[in-house]
Amino acid sequence: MRKIGIVMDSTGYLSKDILEQFQIRVVPLNVSIGDEMFFETELSNVFYFEKLSHISGLSTTSQPSVGAFMETYEALFSEGIKDIVSIHISSAISGTFHSAQMAKDLASSPNIHLFDSRSSALGLGVLAWAAAEWAEQGLSALEIMAQLHGLRQQTELYFIVNTLENLRKGGRIGGAAALVGTILQIKPILYFNQHAQIDVFDKVRSRSKAWQRVLEELNRALSSGKRYRICVMHVNIPEEGETLLNELKVRFPEHEVRLFEAGAVIATHVGSGAFGLTFHPWPYQIA
Repeated sequence: MRKIGIVMDSTGYLSKDILEQFQIRVVPLNVSIGDEMFFETELSNVFYFEKLSHISGLSTTSQPSVGAFMETYEALFSEGIKDIVSIHISSAISGTFHSAQMAKDLASSPNIHLFDSRSSALGLGVLAWAAAEWAEQGLSALEIMAQLHGLRQQTELYFIVNTLENLRKGGRIGGAAALVGTILQIKPILYFNQHAQIDVFDKVRSRSKAWQRVLEELNRALSSGKRYRICVMHVNIPEEGETLLNELKVRFPEHEVRLFEAGAVIATHVGSGAFGLTFHPWPYQIA
């Protein structure tokens, strides 16, 4: 039996097949729509946007409770898991990591290893996916943590959004604030900067040019000659997501390419119609 449990929060957005195959546990963030609160894992995008259409403002999000983390950690220990690697959204934009830290301090075993992804969405998800594969291969928790530190440095995430207004209202816009006044003329490409905060990587005049700009970054990374895991993600635009997926499969047949849908927490902050790309070398080993 595997002795290492992998936990992530719900902003990682891995698909059900991956979560089940690698036994990754998910602790959900909370989403409030009007006077109702939901676990993010309860909300499909169809249901979320339908509910959102009936309120005047935006939804809001909050970190999981300490109790939610405690419940997940203790369940794993009760199943015979000896060590837990718990991977989460950037602590610079969410209190999720802090909740996990408090739960660790209260848990019945000290063998909980917390990892700050310094990212979100698939930037977090691909790290949890990698950790779960390493656990299956028999790496120890400390070895997985060491690998994660290395892989995080080579994991890139770019998000193309239609508006920065949601991020501005949610207080998560960072250095992008100066763009709010000119948002109608540009399509910003967002990323996580060196401070693990959401920032503007570049700004272009159209969605298609933004996509081409992101592909420039992917081509730059692929020039290393390594095999890559490339993940497309979208917010409530499944057909466009499939189009981007098929384009990448044709252009980069030697690499692993997958499509994922970001959920209500990310949708709250970037809005419907956003899409992006995450990629890193895979398989990965410290040199």
